[in-house]
Amino acid sequence: MQISIIATGKTNAVWIKTGIEEYAKRMNRYGRFAIVETPNLKSKFAKADSKRVMKEEAILQAKALEGVDYLVLLDEHGKEYTSIGLSNQIQKLQVRGLKHVAFLIGGPYGFDPSIKSRANELWALGTLTFPHQLIRIFAVEQIYRAHTILKGEPYHHP
Repeated sequence: MQISIIATGKTNAVWIKTGIEEYAKRMNRYGRFAIVETPNLKSKFAKADSKRVMKEEAILQAKALEGVDYLVLLDEHGKEYTSIGLSNQIQKLQVRGLKHVAFLIGGPYGFDPSIKSRANELWALGTLTFPHQLIRIFAVEQIYRAHTILKGEPYHHP
């Protein structure tokens, strides 16, 4: 099963990029994994309202979602998982025989309704507010952790 994290905007901080690359490299032991970044349009449409920005971002997100058969939006109103709970959810998706699962991180205004309507589920990383660039490393680390739990590897200590 292909797993992708699709993120709106580029990661500029070198230390975040390095962390993401490290976990992405580790993920390759468990199957196909990719990190995809779509352009952040907030500055391009600086004078536009948030709905216009989300609509324009949705066009680029939709292109990145081609071939995805299960979509998880990282959203503050989503379900909160424990690490073991997330590993169980990933295992359920694997058993279903899905070809491509994507975790989508939106822009600063969230998701356009056209993208929200495509989502199979919403996942919240907690009730705290985090910068979108940090969400990327948190998400890839938790997906990696879920795979180590499924394989019974010692990375996770309950």
